[in-house]
Amino acid sequence: MKKRLEPQFFKNYFLLILILLAGLIIRLLTYPQVLEHDRIVFLETDPYYHMWRVFSYIDTFPKTFLFDGYINYPYGALVGWPPLFDQVTALISIILGLGKPGVHLVELVGVSLPVALGIFSIMAVYFITKEIFNERVALLGSLLVAVLPGHAQISFLGFTDHHIAEVFLSVTAFLFFIRSLNIRSINIGSLDNGSLKPAIISGIFIGISFMTWLGAPIFVGIILSYVIVQFIFDRRSNDRSNYLIFTGVVSFLSAILVIMIFYIWTPWQHSITAGTLSYFQPVFLAICAMMIVLSGYLSNLMKEQKWYYYPTLLIILFASILFLINIGAPTLYQGISTSIGYLLRDAPVLKQIVEAQPLFFSYDGTFLGWQFFSNPVWNAFTFSFYFAIIGLVWFLFTYRKGMDKGKLFFLVWTLIVLVLALFQRRFVYTLSINIAMLSGFFGDEIVQKVRSFLLRSNLKKNMSALIALIYVLLILFLVVPNLSMSYELSKYPPKPSDDWYDSLVWLRDNTPEPKYNTTEMNNEPEMNNEPQYGIMTWWDYGNWILYISKRPVVANNFQIGGDEAARFFVAQDEAFANTIMDKRKARYVIVDHRMGLNKFRQGDQLILKGTFFAVASFADKNIALYLDQNNLPNRNFSETMYARMHVFDGNGLKNYRMIYESEEMHYDLFEKLTKNIKIFEYIKGAKITGYASPNDTAYISGKIITNQGRIFEYKQEARVDENGNFEFTIPYSNDSPYKTRSLGFELKYGNNAISINVSENDVMNGSVIHLSSVKRKIMK
Repeated sequence: MKKRLEPQFFKNYFLLILILLAGLIIRLLTYPQVLEHDRIVFLETDPYYHMWRVFSYIDTFPKTFLFDGYINYPYGALVGWPPLFDQVTALISIILGLGKPGVHLVELVGVSLPVALGIFSIMAVYFITKEIFNERVALLGSLLVAVLPGHAQISFLGFTDHHIAEVFLSVTAFLFFIRSLNIRSINIGSLDNGSLKPAIISGIFIGISFMTWLGAPIFVGIILSYVIVQFIFDRRSNDRSNYLIFTGVVSFLSAILVIMIFYIWTPWQHSITAGTLSYFQPVFLAICAMMIVLSGYLSNLMKEQKWYYYPTLLIILFASILFLINIGAPTLYQGISTSIGYLLRDAPVLKQIVEAQPLFFSYDGTFLGWQFFSNPVWNAFTFSFYFAIIGLVWFLFTYRKGMDKGKLFFLVWTLIVLVLALFQRRFVYTLSINIAMLSGFFGDEIVQKVRSFLLRSNLKKNMSALIALIYVLLILFLVVPNLSMSYELSKYPPKPSDDWYDSLVWLRDNTPEPKYNTTEMNNEPEMNNEPQYGIMTWWDYGNWILYISKRPVVANNFQIGGDEAARFFVAQDEAFANTIMDKRKARYVIVDHRMGLNKFRQGDQLILKGTFFAVASFADKNIALYLDQNNLPNRNFSETMYARMHVFDGNGLKNYRMIYESEEMHYDLFEKLTKNIKIFEYIKGAKITGYASPNDTAYISGKIITNQGRIFEYKQEARVDENGNFEFTIPYSNDSPYKTRSLGFELKYGNNAISINVSENDVMNGSVIHLSSVKRKIMK
């Protein structure tokens, strides 16, 4: 006889559908920012590298590449990101495009996938919260996840990044792992009280997460941490723990199997390397499975001993395992220790990345907690963070005498991701799930306590109205602020400005097209005989250049090559800067307003901000070298390659000519309007030689007109040597193929003034122009 469904069942699922619909609408709020009339715009920077890979994968699906010759140019680099997120995007595109998807279709799939995963993750939160708590908490928790900015911003339309996949996969893996804990027997032939299925499904999602994100060992670490804590609790209460051995080992072995299946067509390093797909992932899972078996064996062995001896011996056991790994497999130990150090911000490069900063602190260590309405916590959770922290305290108080397995798992999970988020604010999107669940729990506790109070006070008549009022207050306090913040984030999401987009399209259309195949999977890129070159700019813009301009970059958002880019921009000697350009085979340089030092007023105080702080740090330079006693830019800053290019238009540079400047205007350090983005070409330059009185000074100057019609003066001076020789190197020509060109030069020395026209052939080939062949005009 079929079980009759209660009306409450339909009511709850109707509410869940409304929550999912609300979540969908919120994630589509970026529609005007993403789907523009003539193009599709992706948010942030990493989505541009994901889409760069998607298009590379479509032609070779399901094969992917491990080595990319377009980054860290000209050396290339191994790509650490696992490929599954991009493979899924490519596969959906291939299916919808009947094998030959167009660019527009692929981009539509790319911007839509995070929205779909966002909705799936809301559903996953509903089911795991229902599993741990109850239906009421599940509805409240899923509602909060739907509106939390920390979750919404990684699943907005256009945020084509693997972060939302991490959330969905981890929550789903945890859900089935919790369900697998109901197993009471390890007799494979009789599984009436449980099943292999939950543990296997959990392992499948863990394995998939490993093929989606290099940080997936965190999820295994959460499960392993819970298992160890549960072992200790079981030992204390003298309960058997064989079910933990069974579920943990089955789950981790299933994950290993999934990874090895993917390895059949996915390129991976045949070494133990934590920074990319390698033996590290399956070996790590195998070690975790072994640790569970050893912990279980030790628990059974010590069942007659005092329970507190057990955790002591566990510490000794794990320390011994790490020691043996360090001795027998140092690369594996290095991978584990490096990964832990990375999570705890031990890597120097993290100090310059915004998302890697501590949750309550800025770059310089300033505490942000007092900036209540502008710190990262408020931007990610608004009031919900503080409500959830109180809820965590209440949770601990409520279950201080003991908690079931699901709640203990939730506690371990929450504490770990909270610590991770405190060290690096990038993990707020992971923490958002726990914040929503804790807020839902605490909100429900308030409602139930009020309900109990009303029942005891004989106020049943007004109970429904009062309970409804509490729910309204909870919505006003938790939902509305988060909804408002998510809406604000959707209006101004980080993305390439129109100015940047137009500049990079110009770069693509006006520079030689490289002839390198990005899908080449060999460790050595296959280069042909045509001239190859890279783009020198700060790493912030690397992924945009890759996808929009289709050009190789010295540095991109992986920060590889960032140190050399930094040394170029802080260089005060053009010849030294040239050695970096030659080493990196770079031909074009892009600078913008934000890369420098820019003045802002904070009340009555004048302060400096800008990416140049990070540039100097990457170059191992103290920013104080570039500031005077009034904390304003000094001569050292003015002599850097960045300042000479962006602030002074490349005036006086011998081997760099501006070929493009964007339309957008900004005020520079000297309160003068200047263009936002400027592109320079690195060339040989025409050499102008002549004779004058020994130890005299020669001058050359000319007007340069840019593509925007702006005219600026270019000038150099040269000291005449003791033999009467002088030489200039000029990078501009009168017949340049670019709209930015010379309007003619005038050379002055002694009483002589000579008009000189420089051809494009001269500046490209480094031709020598002797004054003896140039008509002279004697100055009056």
